Amino acid sequence: MEATALSRSRLCLSRQPKFSVRFSKNLSFRVLRAMNTRLQAFLLILLLSVAVTSNAAEPADFRLPPKSAFSGAMPRYPNVWFYIHTSLASSYHDAVKLVTENLRTAMHLREFYGPFGNPEGCDFEVRLEHLQPWEVREHRALQHSHAFHMRYYYSDLAANNFEKVSIASGSGEQTFYRFAASAHYEVEHTNPNHADVEICPICGRAGDYADLKGNLVEMVHDPLGLELVLSGKIRGEVVRFEDWKQQEVGSIEPLGERFSLQHHVFSSREEDQNTLRIGIVVLRPK
Repeated sequence: MEATALSRSRLCLSRQPKFSVRFSKNLSFRVLRAMNTRLQAFLLILLLSVAVTSNAAEPADFRLPPKSAFSGAMPRYPNVWFYIHTSLASSYHDAVKLVTENLRTAMHLREFYGPFGNPEGCDFEVRLEHLQPWEVREHRALQHSHAFHMRYYYSDLAANNFEKVSIASGSGEQTFYRFAASAHYEVEHTNPNHADVEICPICGRAGDYADLKGNLVEMVHDPLGLELVLSGKIRGEVVRFEDWKQQEVGSIEPLGERFSLQHHVFSSREEDQNTLRIGIVVLRPK
């Protein structure tokens, strides 16, 4: 009987570790599998982050020309640049027309050709007037509506051989036509306060621009104009025409229906780039 009891005891003891080992292996497998899944997810996110960072555009990628490439009548460095893949246009003239005509339709822009007052060396300009009225009793003498104003520059670039540029990309170098514009948002032209009212919460030194020192046009009007042409907004608010339809003013966005459209915004870095930010619009075939 003692032998039988001892045998049973040994049998029980011999079975217990086997159960424990199977349980331990099963648990370890689950833990490792969970850790492996999380590690894979982490590595994927890390790789994607590196890819996005490595593909991020830099101002130097676009080889912007110096301000000296333009007429001395141009007071500020252009804050909007259009790059058009050469496969989209048979000539520089056609590339300029491709953008200006499509943008005229997209934003309902009124075009002005010389001679006109204060052209600032441009080829022609476009305007939208009587936008976002600022009406306050406390400042009746200063109240006003706003204007989007953009001047196009391309003749000077062609005359100085800056109208075409090759840019490195993932698939090798690509060649683009390019031209420039100076866009700003200001007190409308028929208002006696044109173009500056410092205290205006829309076009003045307020909000994100409140603490910026320097020229109001360079520090505030220019970046507001850039925001409008890229997004159709001013200070994050959609801009609409002041009529019964209240239609949105619009932006470059409709060009994306016909072309592959990208845009980039950079802080100005060079000494001769006397404007707060520079936007670059890139058009490629779809």
